[in-house]
Amino acid sequence: MIEVDQGWFGLYLLSSSESEIVMTQTQQMLTNPTRYLFFTGKGGVGKTSLSCASAITLCDGGKQVLLVSTDPASNLDEMLATPLRDIPTPVPSVPGLYAMNINPKAAAEDYRDRVLAQMAANASESERNTVREQLSGACTTEIAAFDAFVGLLADDMSTVDHIIFDTAPTGHTLRLLSLPKAWTGFLEGNDRGASCLGPHSGLKMQEARFQKALACLGDEKRTRIVLVARPDRSALREASRTSGELAALGLKNQLLAINGRFRATKRDDPIAVGIERAQSSALSTMPVELSRLPSDEFPMLPFDMVGLDALRALFAP
Repeated sequence: MIEVDQGWFGLYLLSSSESEIVMTQTQQMLTNPTRYLFFTGKGGVGKTSLSCASAITLCDGGKQVLLVSTDPASNLDEMLATPLRDIPTPVPSVPGLYAMNINPKAAAEDYRDRVLAQMAANASESERNTVREQLSGACTTEIAAFDAFVGLLADDMSTVDHIIFDTAPTGHTLRLLSLPKAWTGFLEGNDRGASCLGPHSGLKMQEARFQKALACLGDEKRTRIVLVARPDRSALREASRTSGELAALGLKNQLLAINGRFRATKRDDPIAVGIERAQSSALSTMPVELSRLPSDEFPMLPFDMVGLDALRALFAP
């Protein structure tokens, strides 16, 4: 079965007069939404589009929403036409919507400052330089990014009704979510000294904080995990693997969002019909575990997901 190249497909939609887009309305993703919505999936499947559209739809319904990107390559600024920082920033064109990017480098610098501040007042400059050097690697950057993410889960933030996370591609996200377990393993095997996590002293408090955050993500009443995938075999296989790994971490309140669903309305267009059949075949043969999840479908649209009108179209009836 031929896999559909989404870039080529978009050009086909723009140029073809022999097919149309059938709009579908989601029934579950934003039905009784939890406080936290966590969008994940491989790169290019539309996580940012769906997370933005969800945030805007909730705000249009009168809710206060914070939209957070944990993806270093995020284009959230462009999609919302608003310069974003690492603090909640109002989106002027959407009343009630705030957005922010977690900047890994800035988070790492803040984390280093806090770790160094925990060191004893009588620590020598040599000891501080040693810790500073150990906190300069990629490990520290990932820990710091997760620490910033955890801070949003721990913060009461009673001024917002929902916090939506637009995450980095699956592999990076899974590494972050597995940090609490790795952190515990490190502490059990090391009772002194320092590492890319920081000095051992004070880390027990951080361990409890990380475990509490993971418990929040696993609480079905507070968090919904949205697995975003294209309707093709490779994307669905990866989504199935991700679903299993997240479930193993205790994150079981999952919903599958099929993004880019195409239905040919001109049945005499062989290309359009072939694309629809390829997608239908992939969906009908998806891994069993994935097929058991509640799911929503979003149509393939013949325009870029930039700007409010385009984003609102994802939830149009």
